[in-house]
Amino acid sequence: MANRSEVNLLTRLDRIPLTPRVVGIIFLLSLVWLAEAFDIGIVGPVLTTLEKSWHLASWQVGLLAIASTVGIVLGMLPSGMIADKFGRRKVILFGILWFSVLTLLGALVSNVESLFAIRLLAGVGEGAVLPMPYLILSEFTGHRRRAVSVGYANGILTAAYIVPSVVSLWALHNYPADYAWRVPFLLGGIPLVMLIPIYLWLPESPRYLLERGQAGRVQKLVESLEHEASLPHDEKLHDDVIAEMLDATPHDMLNTLKALVRRPLLGRTAMVIMHLTAALILFYILQVFGPTLLATRGVAISNSILYTGIMMLLAGFGSVCQGYLSDRFGRKAILAVYVGLATIGCLLFAFAGSAPIAFAAGFLTAFFGLGIFPVSKLCVAEQYPTDVRGRGVYIVEMAARGLSGIVTTYFIPFVLKAGGDLVIFLGIAVALVVLSIPFLVFGRETARVQLEYASAIVPGKSPERKFSHK
Repeated sequence: MANRSEVNLLTRLDRIPLTPRVVGIIFLLSLVWLAEAFDIGIVGPVLTTLEKSWHLASWQVGLLAIASTVGIVLGMLPSGMIADKFGRRKVILFGILWFSVLTLLGALVSNVESLFAIRLLAGVGEGAVLPMPYLILSEFTGHRRRAVSVGYANGILTAAYIVPSVVSLWALHNYPADYAWRVPFLLGGIPLVMLIPIYLWLPESPRYLLERGQAGRVQKLVESLEHEASLPHDEKLHDDVIAEMLDATPHDMLNTLKALVRRPLLGRTAMVIMHLTAALILFYILQVFGPTLLATRGVAISNSILYTGIMMLLAGFGSVCQGYLSDRFGRKAILAVYVGLATIGCLLFAFAGSAPIAFAAGFLTAFFGLGIFPVSKLCVAEQYPTDVRGRGVYIVEMAARGLSGIVTTYFIPFVLKAGGDLVIFLGIAVALVVLSIPFLVFGRETARVQLEYASAIVPGKSPERKFSHK
C-alpha cells in the first residue's frame, strides 16, 4: 500500500496554483538556463571569428564546434545517477560552478588544442545542469500547468541565446578580431554570482525528497505554498490515481540502469531519443553554424551573428506559446504542429530565392523549430517514474546530443563545403519528420494527468482525478 502521508502531500502539491513562490522557483531555474545559454551560445559567434583570424581548417572548425557537446554527453550519465542519489539541487550548484570557472579560463588559451580541451571540460558541467530545470519543474508543478511553467522557463533559455550573439557583436566592433573572441569567455564567469540566490532560495524537488524518505521537509514546503495560496492544510485529501500508481510501481525493479533497457521503458526511451535528436539537429546546426550559413549567402559576419540571435529571440516566444497550447490541446497534437511548420520553414530555407521567403523561412524555423523544446523535453521527464527519472532524462539527453551535437555537427563543415546549405536544410527537414513520427503516433499522451499517472509503467484505470477524504 502507498504511504498515506506521501499520497496526501503529492495530492496537495498537485493542486498548488502559480503562487509568487512558485513563480520565483521558475525564475531561479530560468537563471540556471540563462547561465547555460550564454556558455553554450558563445560557440557559434566565437567560431565565426576564429575561423578567419586563426585560419582554421574545416576539421578544426568541426572539432571546436563539438567540444562542448562531447563534454555535455560525457557529463550526463554520472550527473543523472548523482541527481537520483544525492539530489537535483546539488547537481545544479556544482555544475554552474564547474563550467563558469572553466569558461573564464578559456579566455587565456592561444591554440586550437587548448581551446578544445577547455570547452570539453566546461561541457561536463553544462551536461550536469542542462536537463535539470525540466526535471525539477516536472516534479514540482501541478498537472494543469506543467507545460506552461516549462514553457516560460525555456522561453527565457531560448531567448537568452541572443545574449552571446549581442556580446560577440559588441566585441567585434570594439576590439581587434584577435582579442574580440576572448570577451565572451571572460563574461562567462558572471554566472558564478547566480550561485548565491540559487543556493539560498531554490528548494529541492519534493518528489525526490519523498523518494528519499524526507516527508517532513516536503510537508513544510507544501504548507508554506498552501498558506501563500490561501488553501487549507487538508491532511485527509487523497488522490486515488496517485495512490494507485504508487502501489503499482515496481520500485525494486527500478533500482538499476537495466530498467531503462527493459519493457516498457525501452520503447519509451527509444521514441523520445529519436524525437529529441531531430529537434536538437536543427538547434545545433542553427546555433553553431547559423552565422556561417548566413555568411555563405552574402550576409556580413556582424549581421549574420545578429540575425541568428534574433531567431533565438523568436524561439523564446514560440516556447511560451507551446507551453500554453500543449496544456490545453495535448502534448502530441501541438508537437505535430510544431514539427510540421518547422519542416516547412527548413524547406523554404533550402529553396529561398527572395528576401520575403527567406524571412518567412526564418520565422517558421525559429518560432516552431527552435521553440519546440519545452514539450519535447517535458515529455522525456514525464516518461519515467521518480525512482529513475534523473537517470532516464540524462540518458535520453546524452544519446540525443551525442547523435545531433557530436556526430551531425562535426560533419556539417564538410557537407557545407561539398553540397552547400541546400543539402543541410533538406536533411534537417527529413530528420524532423522521420525521427518524430514514432513518438507522435505511438507515444504516450501525458498532458493534464498527474505525473505519477503519466510516468506509470503499468496501465492505470483512468487518468481522471478521483478525490476522496480518508
